[in-house]
Amino acid sequence: MGIKIMDIKKLFYTSLPYIFILLLMLTINACSNNDGQSNLIQSDNIGMLAKVAVAKNPLAKNGTLKSIKNAGGYSYLEVDIKGETFWLATAIINLKPGEEIAWKDFAVMKNFNSKSLNRVFEQILFVDRVLAVSALGRTQHQGVVLKAMDSAGYSYIHVEEKGKKIWLAAPSSSLQTGQTIRWDSGAAMRNFSSKTLKRTFDEIYFVNSVKYNL
Repeated sequence: MGIKIMDIKKLFYTSLPYIFILLLMLTINACSNNDGQSNLIQSDNIGMLAKVAVAKNPLAKNGTLKSIKNAGGYSYLEVDIKGETFWLATAIINLKPGEEIAWKDFAVMKNFNSKSLNRVFEQILFVDRVLAVSALGRTQHQGVVLKAMDSAGYSYIHVEEKGKKIWLAAPSSSLQTGQTIRWDSGAAMRNFSSKTLKRTFDEIYFVNSVKYNL
């Protein structure tokens, strides 16, 4: 048909960061309207997504953290970027004011109403992940696969890293118990429900890929 499988895979992988951002935006919006209901995409959520538009973008993807607020299971970061102040939203992260931070992919939302903070952000950047500049260059992780399940194009991987057991979600991979794998830091999602697996993960990290030796 003229469309190669490799081209489709390449498109899928390059789109993953934006998929994570979309998931983050939907989840934060659901948490901001938390009334005990499930995190389903409702009509008002769709209306919020319609407000995503090109606005005033920062001049860089790094800056100095001015303040941090944790609410509704997420971190809201006030950042100085080349003399201008921007707000970022991301998964809960442990940072301190004054730290130099960096990020990569983001989406802009205007007039975002955070009920958990009881305020409206004229503009906020939804970021898939934020890193302290001091941590750059040492973000790759390594662990041993305890269990791997494939579902709906993803591999859900239970892995042990330095004595800590965590869950990862990555594009479908052929993994076996006992394999040693490597991955970069990913976006953390809390209370993530997988309908295909019919289970909820207390915490799971979405990563772009996992690497392993054959």
